Amino acid sequence: MSYLGLPPIPPDLKSITPYLQRAHETRTQDPIISYWCAYYAAQAGISLKAISAPNRAFLGALLTTLENLRSAVGSSDAITVESASSAYVENFATRVFASADNEDTRGVATRTTAKKFLAAATFLDVLNVFEDRGPWEAHEEKIRYAKWRAADISKALREGRQPTPVSAGG
Repeated sequence: MSYLGLPPIPPDLKSITPYLQRAHETRTQDPIISYWCAYYAAQAGISLKAISAPNRAFLGALLTTLENLRSAVGSSDAITVESASSAYVENFATRVFASADNEDTRGVATRTTAKKFLAAATFLDVLNVFEDRGPWEAHEEKIRYAKWRAADISKALREGRQPTPVSAGG
């Protein structure tokens, strides 16, 4: 699948797919989050040092798309000031996490709840791109929990049973 109008992701860069998927999903709803997800994907892709021609071409296209996203957002502290950017991403990610967690603790978890948990984990991972590691480190456990709950809920639904809710604070 193509995200953000980019060519298909080369096999060596598949690990950045979740970030591009989230960037694509949020591009109209929240262009700032879309930008930071794409930015994280670019940083992660570059750090893989996958230097083949298809990888370089893809990363070049991603960098062009990233500049277009930045231009579309315009002047915003949530793009240009790191502390504001980090807080913006953190607030967005924790809202997505809280939405999934509320559904889960109420005992009404669905496939959508599992997807929200995975999305929250991805958005929280984006905090890793900022120089101040404090916000990301503060949410490391939440990231693991979100991935675990997404897998647990998905497994229960595949087995044809209602997922067992986790009590608040569990």
